[in-house]
Amino acid sequence: MARINAQRGAGLIEVLVAVLVLAVGLLGLAGLQTQSLRFNNEAYFRTQASLLVMDMADRMRTNMEQVREQVSTYTIEKTDTVPVTVRSCQTSVCNASQLAEFDFQQWRQRVDQVLPGATVEVKPDSAGVGTPWRGFTITIEYESTDSPTPQVLSYRVRI
Repeated sequence: MARINAQRGAGLIEVLVAVLVLAVGLLGLAGLQTQSLRFNNEAYFRTQASLLVMDMADRMRTNMEQVREQVSTYTIEKTDTVPVTVRSCQTSVCNASQLAEFDFQQWRQRVDQVLPGATVEVKPDSAGVGTPWRGFTITIEYESTDSPTPQVLSYRVRI
């Protein structure tokens, strides 16, 4: 009988240790899930920025003559605002410069919808002057949920 009394409470200590190990494991799992959601959100923003850059490059390719002859119509500064009154090229016929304004309005509105605090810039490169193509750098800068510094995506394209 003395042995039974000596073992009293040992099972309770084992249960408490098991609960402690389980709690540490669950805390680690919660931290892992939080990191996963944060990284997934950042990857979504990067993907959207890449798609938006490609969208502007495609818009420029569809209006190729205007891009090559009137470079200023597709030159966009970070401080440029979205034009409020632009002719809708989806419902009516537009000339090349009207299409450029429409492209910028549509693209900029989409950037504002998808990326937080985004600024955009489309600048002609010095490369391509005197050639049958023009070079442009399309840049999107947006606020990151991961970092205090903004994320920047730049894409060079030849039109």
